[in-house]
Amino acid sequence: MNHQKGSKNMSTLSSNNSLVSNIVGKQTNDLIFIIYSSIIGSILLALSSKIQIPLTPVPVTLQTMVLLVMSMFLGWRGALGATILYLFQGAVGLPVFAHGSGIIYLFGPTGGYLFGFIVASILVGFLAERDWDKSIILTFCAMTIGTLVIYIFGISWLAFLKDINTAIVFGLLPFITPDILKICLGSCIVAAGWELKIKYINKI
Repeated sequence: MNHQKGSKNMSTLSSNNSLVSNIVGKQTNDLIFIIYSSIIGSILLALSSKIQIPLTPVPVTLQTMVLLVMSMFLGWRGALGATILYLFQGAVGLPVFAHGSGIIYLFGPTGGYLFGFIVASILVGFLAERDWDKSIILTFCAMTIGTLVIYIFGISWLAFLKDINTAIVFGLLPFITPDILKICLGSCIVAAGWELKIKYINKI
């Protein structure tokens, strides 16, 4: 009886549904879906880290936008799996980070942002499973929350390594405008994804 009640409570927290899971006919808690999502998502994160505008000490890349859009598309489990797999790949030496690789890289200037990816993927993916992804305004809000989480982790770690002034000047201010633009673009991508699904895929 308690087990059934607990399962019912969990189902009210998450729909176990996302755009991609809806398209492939799976739920976001399906193990096969999570495995495939993790592999493909980690590849996308690695590729997006290479598209960058170099700044010091943290480069501006398309990676945060890819992370946020991926989280909205996959839900929190697939996005979390992709993020952890991506960080693992970099930690063991694969060239998936913006600059460098290895476990030491995770504790360098960008380390806080990378660990912030984990929490952001969970939060944004969870909100997507709460149907925030079906509204462009709520999608914008979800992505903004995710970006703020990444900022908090990134700036805190950078301030620990350097100082708070350096963290704000180099780890926050250069990113505000690009990140607003990336959130806007990402929100449009998610909205377009649902629009295409409704117009074309549903008719197949």
